[in-house]
Amino acid sequence: MTKVPVIRSEGDLEVVLLHEAHGLLADIIGPDLYTVGGTPPEQSVLFHTHSSFNLFLILLLEFIAEGQQSTLIDEKYQNLSLLKGLVWFCAKHENEANENDLVGAILGFESWVKKEVPIKFWCPEVDTEIEFVLSNEQLISFGANTTKHHLFRLSALLGKLESKCNNAGYSFLPQQLSAVLSSMIEEVNSRLQYHSSNIIEMLGTIFLRLNALIIGRFEENPTNRVSEMVFPEGLTSDIFKDMYGSVLVFKRYENTRISNYTPTTTRFLKMRY
Repeated sequence: MTKVPVIRSEGDLEVVLLHEAHGLLADIIGPDLYTVGGTPPEQSVLFHTHSSFNLFLILLLEFIAEGQQSTLIDEKYQNLSLLKGLVWFCAKHENEANENDLVGAILGFESWVKKEVPIKFWCPEVDTEIEFVLSNEQLISFGANTTKHHLFRLSALLGKLESKCNNAGYSFLPQQLSAVLSSMIEEVNSRLQYHSSNIIEMLGTIFLRLNALIIGRFEENPTNRVSEMVFPEGLTSDIFKDMYGSVLVFKRYENTRISNYTPTTTRFLKMRY
């Protein structure tokens, strides 16, 4: 059976991006997961519980993970994450995105996600100090996926770890890899805890500027009636019109709702781990 994606035009894609990205950022940036301590510019976040931190990692991965064949535009399938989708959105609406400096916020975070960093950890079960390079995106992927799944469901992740180890000159038996992964995840989670304040500051900045863009669109034609709204071109269903209406009407936050939970992070938490 042929896959038929829901998103079939650039207009559909734009609506879904605004709806999903804004909603996911609202789930992360707020009082449910953490508190902000300190005074600017020396602030940091404190997660309520270990489970709150785990949920943060899962939501963060949802923001950067690609959806396989998520759109079919001009007869071409595309694999997009919300982050990459927002990069596309800013390129399409350059003037509008630059007006709120949404472009700078998104590209700054994308650059951090792509950055490669060395990781080193000791695994007592194999009596070896292991070192190789991961991107920050891979750090998040390992941290979030091991939070969601047990070893029984981590064969793909173990395969990626084995490839990293082999490329770095290490050779482990298959039964040893689970011990290596366990030691590695201790290091990964420690790093992600360290980076979390900076990550949340970057995401909070994106959220604030995306929210300003949505408010600006509403104020150009302030109406709660979907039938009177101006839509992105090329929507393929009334469902997307209703979704766009819900974005403009219900996803306009007061700035303080966002800024109160966006830390101004100490420079030391922006440095290398």
